[in-house]
Amino acid sequence: MAENELQLLENVELKIAMCDTDAQFERCIDLFLTPVLLKMASPHEQVRKKVMGILSHINKRTKPNPSIKIPFDKLIQQLTDEKVSIFVKNFTIIYLEMGVERMTSENTIKYLPSLLKGISKRPESQRTVIFHMILPALKKWNMDTGDQKNARQQVFGFEEHPEDAEAVLKFFLDLMLYQPTTGRSQEATAVNFGLSPSAVESVTNKGKANWSAARIAEAKLGILKFVLSYIFTDEERLRILIAGASDPNHEVVSMSEDGIRRWTGSVDLEEAKCIQSLYTMYLGTKGGAEKDRQAQASVPVKIRILQYLSKSITAASMVTQMIQVVFDGIYGEGSTLKLRRSTMAFLQWSARMCDGKKLEPIAPILISGLLKYIDENQHVSGHDAESIKGYAYLSCGLIYRKVPNVALKDAQLLEQFFDNLEQEHPNIRTYVQDALSSMIDIYTDLPEDSTVYSKLQEIILKNVQKSNVHSRYMALKYANSVYPFSSVFARYVCLLGGSSSVKKLEVKEESSRGLHPFQRNTAGVLTTMRDIIPNSALPKFKDLVIYLARHKPDIQYVHESKTPVVQGYPVEVYSDILRFVRMILVLEANPTTLLIDEYIESKVDNSIADDPVVMENFRRYIKDVWSGDRIEEKEAMQIWLHFIENSLDKDLKDPVLLTNAARSLLEIISLGPPSISAAFKDRLDFFKSFTVSEKQDVRDVMSHIFGIIASDSTIPTSQIEAFLEEYCNLLEKPLSSHSGGIDVDRAHGALLSIGYLLSRCIYRQRLINVEVYRRCIQCLSSRLEGAPGATFTLLASAACRAFAEIGRIEPFPLAEKRKLNEMGDNEDMALEGEDHPLMFRRIIEQLAKLAKTAKENKIQEQAILALGNVSIPLSPKNPQMSTITDALFASADTKQVDLYFAGGEAWSLVAFGWESQAMEKHKDVGDLVIPNANSEEKHNEFQAVIEKIARTYVTSDRAWYRKASCIWLLSILKFGKDQELIKKNLEIIHASFSRLIADRDDFTQEVASKGLGLVYEYGNAKIKEDMLYSLVGTFTEGRSIQAQSVTDNTVLFEEGAFGTTPDGNSISTYKELCSLASELNQPDLIYKFMNLANHNAIWTSRRGAAFGFQNLMAMAEKELEPYLPRLVPKLYRYQFDPNPQVNLTMKTIWQSLVRDNQKTIDKYFTEIMEDVLSGLGNRQWRVREASCAALTDLIQGLQLAQIEPYLERFWLMSFRALDDIKESVRRAATQTCRSLTRLTVRYCDPTVVSIADGIKVVGTVMPFLLERGIVSDAEDVRKFSLDALLNICKNGSSLLKGFIPELVDVLLQSLSSMEPQAMNYLTFHAEKYNITQEQLDNARLSGAKNSPMMEGIEHCVKEIDDKIMQELTPRIINIIKKGTGLPTKAGCARFIVTLCMNRRTVFEPYADTFLKALSGAIKSKNTVIRKTYATAIGYVCQLATYDRLCSLVRHLKKLYIENNDEDSRAASAVTTVEITRFATDRMNAIATEIVPLIYVGEHDPEKSISNLWKDAWENLTSGTRSYVSLYADEIITFTEPLLSSSSWSTKQTAALAIADMCKTGGKSIGQHADKLMPVMVSTLSARSWAGKEHVLEAFVQLCISVPSYFDVPGREPSLSEVVKIIIREAKRRNRVYQRHALASLRTFANSFGEKVDMLGPSQCFLTDLCEMDETAVMEEDDNDNLKPLLLIIKANAFKALVAAFRPQAFPEHAQQTRALGETLVQGLVGNVWNVQQAILESLKSFIEQSVPSALNDAVLGRIIEVCGSYCLTDSKYSAIRTSTLDVLDAIISFSTLSPSLKSYLHEMVKTSINKEPIAALKERLQSISRKLN
Repeated sequence: MAENELQLLENVELKIAMCDTDAQFERCIDLFLTPVLLKMASPHEQVRKKVMGILSHINKRTKPNPSIKIPFDKLIQQLTDEKVSIFVKNFTIIYLEMGVERMTSENTIKYLPSLLKGISKRPESQRTVIFHMILPALKKWNMDTGDQKNARQQVFGFEEHPEDAEAVLKFFLDLMLYQPTTGRSQEATAVNFGLSPSAVESVTNKGKANWSAARIAEAKLGILKFVLSYIFTDEERLRILIAGASDPNHEVVSMSEDGIRRWTGSVDLEEAKCIQSLYTMYLGTKGGAEKDRQAQASVPVKIRILQYLSKSITAASMVTQMIQVVFDGIYGEGSTLKLRRSTMAFLQWSARMCDGKKLEPIAPILISGLLKYIDENQHVSGHDAESIKGYAYLSCGLIYRKVPNVALKDAQLLEQFFDNLEQEHPNIRTYVQDALSSMIDIYTDLPEDSTVYSKLQEIILKNVQKSNVHSRYMALKYANSVYPFSSVFARYVCLLGGSSSVKKLEVKEESSRGLHPFQRNTAGVLTTMRDIIPNSALPKFKDLVIYLARHKPDIQYVHESKTPVVQGYPVEVYSDILRFVRMILVLEANPTTLLIDEYIESKVDNSIADDPVVMENFRRYIKDVWSGDRIEEKEAMQIWLHFIENSLDKDLKDPVLLTNAARSLLEIISLGPPSISAAFKDRLDFFKSFTVSEKQDVRDVMSHIFGIIASDSTIPTSQIEAFLEEYCNLLEKPLSSHSGGIDVDRAHGALLSIGYLLSRCIYRQRLINVEVYRRCIQCLSSRLEGAPGATFTLLASAACRAFAEIGRIEPFPLAEKRKLNEMGDNEDMALEGEDHPLMFRRIIEQLAKLAKTAKENKIQEQAILALGNVSIPLSPKNPQMSTITDALFASADTKQVDLYFAGGEAWSLVAFGWESQAMEKHKDVGDLVIPNANSEEKHNEFQAVIEKIARTYVTSDRAWYRKASCIWLLSILKFGKDQELIKKNLEIIHASFSRLIADRDDFTQEVASKGLGLVYEYGNAKIKEDMLYSLVGTFTEGRSIQAQSVTDNTVLFEEGAFGTTPDGNSISTYKELCSLASELNQPDLIYKFMNLANHNAIWTSRRGAAFGFQNLMAMAEKELEPYLPRLVPKLYRYQFDPNPQVNLTMKTIWQSLVRDNQKTIDKYFTEIMEDVLSGLGNRQWRVREASCAALTDLIQGLQLAQIEPYLERFWLMSFRALDDIKESVRRAATQTCRSLTRLTVRYCDPTVVSIADGIKVVGTVMPFLLERGIVSDAEDVRKFSLDALLNICKNGSSLLKGFIPELVDVLLQSLSSMEPQAMNYLTFHAEKYNITQEQLDNARLSGAKNSPMMEGIEHCVKEIDDKIMQELTPRIINIIKKGTGLPTKAGCARFIVTLCMNRRTVFEPYADTFLKALSGAIKSKNTVIRKTYATAIGYVCQLATYDRLCSLVRHLKKLYIENNDEDSRAASAVTTVEITRFATDRMNAIATEIVPLIYVGEHDPEKSISNLWKDAWENLTSGTRSYVSLYADEIITFTEPLLSSSSWSTKQTAALAIADMCKTGGKSIGQHADKLMPVMVSTLSARSWAGKEHVLEAFVQLCISVPSYFDVPGREPSLSEVVKIIIREAKRRNRVYQRHALASLRTFANSFGEKVDMLGPSQCFLTDLCEMDETAVMEEDDNDNLKPLLLIIKANAFKALVAAFRPQAFPEHAQQTRALGETLVQGLVGNVWNVQQAILESLKSFIEQSVPSALNDAVLGRIIEVCGSYCLTDSKYSAIRTSTLDVLDAIISFSTLSPSLKSYLHEMVKTSINKEPIAALKERLQSISRKLN
């Protein structure tokens, strides 16, 4: 066997050796190389040695000679044969490598599939070689896009063998990561980022590959070109693109980034395999053999990888790799600022997205690493460095938030962050604050047994006492967020936060927020100030006071405040403590009376001073605490008193503190047991000193306190009298103007002190000396008179208050009589006499006068109240009572609401005395003795007052009287509760209020409504029934109200007197209240609603607090609880009533009934929703408008489960309201639709809801919007539908698959239907605004492209799959064919382009269908539409089949050739431009079809169309004209029939095309002469036409380029026939054409004059042209402008005549020498200079072409004579003289002159030399002269 093999091998060797030539050798190795290589598998060593010898011989001959080709196909076949051994394949690859070096890249790339198939199974060495073989050729790889997807499996087999793709991609990735270095030393030490040593060997082919920067960039670009195809998936190419995007070469980066944008859209970043590969790429590998250990990626690559990891939840969940990446990015060698920043961003992502259980084990490690980074970078600067450090803080916060268990083990991090708030750079503090804010939730509601509970409080307390703004702010934020409002610690912190050491507004606001009651709802969010807070949310007074007493701030904190210190607190903090604790005390004493809302502070201040219920509750609470057995509570109260007492220090001089302390003390001693006030008797002098304080608030309160304490029974009477005398001494002194207002202030304090002290003595029946008493009264009385001014106002009002205090127990004189019985009757009479200054009547008159005429309201108010108070002890029969009542009635004329309320209070005192509830606030001593009053007598007398108010003031036509009467009656009713007088007059009062509720004045109505509520509350069952009937009838039927029982048959109001306001608005408030009550089937509730309707500021004032309406609100929820299910929905809607009065009223009632707003809405959600939705269709516009606003508010923040059942009804009813007849309803519906759009879009966003839920919402909303919304006749409905659709497309396109066909259809149609009306207007008025139609259309096109509808469509494109495309295609085809409006058509074209670009595979099966439809659409008359559809065709052509492309080109040919209209020709041209631009490769594939059309089109006579065809040629050929020769046969075949077209323009275009082909084709065109000649002859046979001269010129050029054509006998045309044709064309009478025809005749004669006689046929007509009389011809043609053209024709005729003169070829021509010469000479005479110029040029040629024998002296002499006489003497034109010299030169050179002629010429030249002015011509003349010598 071995012998046979050896013999065969020797034979092969012999044949190879005998090859003498390279060709023989090439054939030989082609035959034997592969069989010889197979013998390497022989088991016999001799055979293998022989093979090696043969191969060595082959190598020696092959390597030096690159021209010898290697049998590549056979070698490839052998390489892919599985039966061939690896050993043989190793040698095969060697020769394959050699073959690649001898092949072009274009040839190599054809073998790419063969080389890559099964490559994963090949040894590493073979793989490496193969990869290096294909790398240079990859740049030439090209495959049709449509074939690429199939090629993945069918060509490369990657689907079946994914390991092959993996091997290919691994090598590609290694090469993309590889960066060559320069120099061997560098190579040895270089770090190959992202590569293992074995990968480096593979990339460098073990050092054989010489990678320069240019070579490797080219290789990488080739890889990218190959990878960016459908052969690879997005996941497969991602890492390669990441590597490329980080490359130093900008071209590689640019291509990679483009690839990332276009080719990685479908990468699933949640797939574990994908993320793991990115982690591996980043981190490298550490296990396995050293040569396989992959190094980490470079920094740029790492940054790119982090961008993708930061979008993946899976990446965040791979905690092992995640923590490695984090530490590498932060601390890794070579890490940069940019990498650290990206790493921190990734860490934050991971902290947010990673599951807490997975993160918990590594959280401490991450935290320690971050803290280390923070500690190591104490001082950083620059934006990047600062932001990285800030991110470290944020990351810590996020990690702790995700893993709270770690944070709750140790508070060290929290403490460090708080400390760093002081130390960090200002730019970083923001990050620290954000980190701390993110950690708040960890510590919220922390149990007390928690490890960090105490430490947390310590940290907060420590930082709130710092003067650093950020530390204090965060401490306050933690206190308010972590702890409930009931936490005394948190409130203590907030109190400390008010220190003046930090004046930053945000700190003050946060501190104040913590001192205003709040509550955290179920979501952990603090309630708003508008919510009602339950009393249970407050801290306990006992706990708060004890905590404040036992805890004191740090010394440093106190020192930094730089303000006085009280009991260890800065004065401003102490003041806040008093204010806050006082508020808590009052609220704790009134758990159900006061609603805790945004006005609670002012409510507390006003209610404790005037509200009887609040005061009584407070009194009871203090008594229970002080006198009860609750030791802790009593201790707390004692501490509280101690707090108050400590603040009463004159040295502090802080008015706010003093005021707060004084008020707190007053409330305690006035409402508490007497023993409390007695406890302060030792400090009387101290309190007395404050009664004359500089601050009025302090004087007001301190004088009251002083009066209570000093009047105590334990204080001696003498001491009291001494006090009074001291005050009188002060008042009796004249006021000083020197010392400013100090004496006035002291006088004011003295007046008040006298009033309070004297009155409290009377309260307690303490007897005062009459002289002291008299003196006091005198001092007070003296201040009731004086000149108006600030001083008088201050003192007079104080005197009035004093009289009110003194006179409410007994009349002034009686006190004196009781004191001094020994004075007897005479003295008493004296006191009552006319002349006594203390006369009681005079005081009453003084007060009455002030009440009526005082300029200042303050004086009037106090005077009115004083009159009411002094009336209490008076008998109804007392004559002074009339003065008092007259004064009170007169107060109605003041027109001041405050005075009306004061009058109302005064009336209640007149009527009820101490039984009036208004007197509760004056019962401020425990041992008060109230005298018995004759109530019945007073009531009887007061009946007249009530009737007068009802008859006179209620019915008055003066609005202020009605308002006064309303307030008076309300006051009498409120303060006289349970009084018989009130019960007796309820009907009158009800009738009055019922009338006043229809008053024009809003406030009068509101007061009346409250009055009605109270009447109903106080009445018995019968009264309630009658009142209810009356009032409901008033509102529902408009009946007037009849009096019930004033007197028998007495009518208070005339029939019809009751009416409505002019605008009908105000009365509607109460109509709605009635309606609301009626809907609930509880009409009696109307009175309850009236009581709750508190929307005027007066009710929250101190004056309003006296009426106690807050108490009603506090009890309302409980009382109305049974009605809430029916009441809440109605009430909710009424809050949004368009009438402001109704709106405010209902809001007040709502706040009264609803403590927890959100909880109530959630509870009654279904009922509210049904009511609102039904209201949207109500017949009343106000209900519809209110329902719109209510729905807008209601849907804010709703969960999907809540809205899903109503979603379609939402849209239906909202759109119905949007098309409402009432404008205000439409406006409200607009807001509703906006909110509804946001809500719908939110729940169509798969990032917000689950896919299943999102699909449900889309399934509900989309049919409605598409079928009923966007097709609505109402413009607003269409707009909102469109807005909703577009937003859904933007955010939830992935959920829209079932609706995309209809959605795209609708959006495209809406482009036109919703185009701005201005565009339609301009379409018909374009000329008016100097706008062209094209400009307008372009503007409309731009609008369509940038339209949000197009944006919405583009969002849908990525979701289109095969099924959707199947449904979508007929819709789009229909729009193409039948769509109306430019925007719709343009949008449709753009959509098709987008499909081609982004959904190629899906679109491809339908490309032919679209192309067919678009082919018809380009016929549009509108240029813009034509252009857009043409562009679409260009893109579709990329995917259409070749048959359809050929059909398209044939259609374009038909459009261009058969249709004569310009639009069709332009459409064909525009479309061709676009298809050659966007589908160049496809057009090159059918170049035989399209090149002829483009070439012919280029020659269109219409320049605009011709330019389009030139653009198409440029697109297709890149400007080269080689295609003309390459496709000449096709061009001729296409053009020939066009020359006989019935269309003149087509015929002209075809002729020009053929002409151009002949002119520019050169010699190469000669091979087509057989076809061209007949075509040209046929073309020239036609009459003259514009441009025919080009055809004739081309015909001549064709003849010149193929002279051999005429040498073959029998060819048509023959040379003689050509001459006839040319002469025929030259004879045509078209002067323009004749000019060019003569030039062509001359050109032809110059080339063929020696072969054919042209003089004979042409001499006659040419001579005629030479001798032509231009004037005669002009007259004959009747054209005065023809002369320039005739002169050119004449010049060309001379030239042509001489060109045809060939005596040397045709002897007979010599006979014409003389005649021809004469013709030329004669022409020189009388012609213009340019004709002369042509003749002289012709003369030169004539002389040169003539035979010497024919040029005799006669001819030459004639020429010389004329030249000398006419030309050389032409001094005007040097060109004539120059040409003449040329002729003379020719004569001397080409002829023999006789001596005489020579002498003549010599003389002529000499003469000319002297006359010639130009040196150059003179030199030539001298040269001629020398020649003649």
